[in-house]
Amino acid sequence: MPNTNSPSTSGPVAFAHWYDFAEGGPVHRGLLPFPASAPAPFEVARWSVAPNTSNDLDVHRSREVWIIVSGIGTLTFGDQTSVLRAGDVAAFDSRVPHQIRNDGPDPLLAVSVYWLQGSD
Repeated sequence: MPNTNSPSTSGPVAFAHWYDFAEGGPVHRGLLPFPASAPAPFEVARWSVAPNTSNDLDVHRSREVWIIVSGIGTLTFGDQTSVLRAGDVAAFDSRVPHQIRNDGPDPLLAVSVYWLQGSD
C-alpha cells in the first residue's frame, strides 16, 4: 500500500509573487520544498507576458531554460531571433541577453528554471 504521508521535502511547488515586468506581466517564484541545509541546485519561476508587450530584457550569471506553456512570441537572444510556441523550450547560457515579445492575442505563459554553473 502506498505511503500517503509524503515527506515535507516533496510534492507540489507553491508559487509567490516575486516582481512584475515593466510592461509584460507578473513573475512568480517557486517555493521549493527543500531544506536550507540541502537546497536544490536550481530555482524555478513562472511568468506571463501580455499580448503586444515584452518581458524585461534579462542578462545574468545563471544559465536558464524557458518552457513555453501557452502563447506565441518572438524570442531575441544575443543577436539572434526565433519564434517560440506552446511546447517549445529555449536555453540560455550565462550572460546572454534574452527577451520575448508576445505576438499573439492571448497571454504568453512560461516556466523558467535557472541555476549557477559550478564555477560561478
